Amino acid sequence: MSESLRFTDYNQFLTALYHKKHPFFAAAHRGMWGKAPENSLVAFANCIKHHVYLIEMDLQQTKDGHLVIMHDDTVDRTTDGTGKIADMTLTEARHLRLKEGAGGKHAALTECRIPTIFEALSLVKGKAMINADKSWDDRYELYEALEVMDAFDHVLLKSRQPVDEVLDFFQSREKAIHYMHIISDDNLDQLDELFERFPPVAIEILFHKDSDLVLSEPILSKMRSRANLWVNSLDDGENAGHNDALSLIDPERGWGWHLDRGINMIQTDYPEKALAYAQHRFAGKS
Repeated sequence: MSESLRFTDYNQFLTALYHKKHPFFAAAHRGMWGKAPENSLVAFANCIKHHVYLIEMDLQQTKDGHLVIMHDDTVDRTTDGTGKIADMTLTEARHLRLKEGAGGKHAALTECRIPTIFEALSLVKGKAMINADKSWDDRYELYEALEVMDAFDHVLLKSRQPVDEVLDFFQSREKAIHYMHIISDDNLDQLDELFERFPPVAIEILFHKDSDLVLSEPILSKMRSRANLWVNSLDDGENAGHNDALSLIDPERGWGWHLDRGINMIQTDYPEKALAYAQHRFAGKS
């Protein structure tokens, strides 16, 4: 493959996503937060700067019904505050300062604040797509935000709910949102119904062992023919140890293992390194 895996703009990324045949999409886990707080506007802006067009963000809802970007139920790890987001008003949450990187007891404070969904959408509009993680329960509120921002082409919503529930939500909405369904051995029986009734733009694969049925070639082939395939290479992800930590030492056994199986969307804490590896790998096979 001689062409670059790096997209030059968001429209080029969207075209490749719809086509479902692009060799590799890097998805930035909580943004590019090596030099910024995770799930911060700075971390998201870093993605756009480095042409990473798929940004995973985690949604939480405040006590007064506002969607903010935060992974944990509590603010303890990532801010200078304590307590649950669900027990705070937006004003209270916005007074907190985010800690550097992944946070923790000894992480330095920054001037960054917890972003709202509107701030995140304003930043990425026309520039990148949000993988809205932990957001199925907040899907109605998310839809309202997308409607206000006219940003329906900028979110990838996911779930592993029964197909009837997924259809009930999407068919009752006037505008479409990109959808990714989560598949593992536990719900493989949903696959045929899903493709027949509501083909997703992507499928996220969860697995514990290399021998899991979801990784068998007949199942992978069926999924590859209809959707982009997503995997989390996170160190605490369900990926049978083919994770970021291994990839940094031996990328062929980490990220490369996924690419060998035609999995073309990898969520990682090192999107730039994964993209550089994939570019080198596919160039070598041209």
